[in-house]
Amino acid sequence: MPLHPALRAHLDELNPRAEEAARAGVVATPESARAALAALAGFAAAPVDVARVDDAVIAGVPVRRYVPVPDEERDVVLFVHGGGHLAGDLDVYDFSARRTAAATGMVVVSVDYRRAPEAPFPAGLTDVYAVLRALPEGIDGIPTTGHVHAMADSGGAAKVASIAMRVAAGEWISPIRRQVLLYPSLDYTMSGASLRELGTGHLLTAERVAWYFDHYFPADADRRAASPLSGPYAADLPETLVIAAEYDPLRSEAEEYVARARAAGAPVSLVVAPGMIHAFAFFETLIPHETDRLYGIVGCFLREGVAPGAW
Repeated sequence: MPLHPALRAHLDELNPRAEEAARAGVVATPESARAALAALAGFAAAPVDVARVDDAVIAGVPVRRYVPVPDEERDVVLFVHGGGHLAGDLDVYDFSARRTAAATGMVVVSVDYRRAPEAPFPAGLTDVYAVLRALPEGIDGIPTTGHVHAMADSGGAAKVASIAMRVAAGEWISPIRRQVLLYPSLDYTMSGASLRELGTGHLLTAERVAWYFDHYFPADADRRAASPLSGPYAADLPETLVIAAEYDPLRSEAEEYVARARAAGAPVSLVVAPGMIHAFAFFETLIPHETDRLYGIVGCFLREGVAPGAW
């Protein structure tokens, strides 16, 4: 379907400004990228009330814990934010973690992992894994069922998929039962067809993706081996719902990931959000119906393991 008219209007305003900045020689920095992502949070709606929210440290990593029903045992959701492995933090993604807690009724633990370029690959990934492994101690005192799921977007989804990849390789272990990968970044070699087709003018650009990866990886890193798309895959992958966006340059790698996982016998489903762009979850005030639909899908899948056949 066509690009959503509200997103089209936003891009029509944004793209000329980006082109003018490029002509003027403005160069992106980690600080400017972080500020730009934080600015997107300005499109979020008013924060959803959650009964209890507090900051803590698990395995040496700062986290924020959201407890929607403090007096009942609930499942736990590991929440891993995106931002190209370089931007994003607990505050920028507070709106989404709150919505995840409200949609699922589960305890949400949002991870403030280290970011590139100050802490390049695999520092942020190992932070997320350390929190996952230490979750029982990190949520001691909060009533839970012991069941663990994950919700992650973009670069955060890359980290969750990377954990599953290492579990399939026999290197790590994980308690995650169900996971949602929202417009995930899965191919560090940037080989996907949609990067070529949609790599300009749709908020996330192919040029910016390359810039993020150059800041994330050491010069000698094997990006193909690090890519979740490269596998390995296993039939006992957690129940996984991949939510891609129709106009996202990363869409084709999400589609290929699902195809390869299914070929291995894994319980993986794909939903493509029509008319949407990368990071569309930020734009709550522009596309309220679509963001409500998103969290409805996320809640249903993490609670019941039911993936919709289509958006």
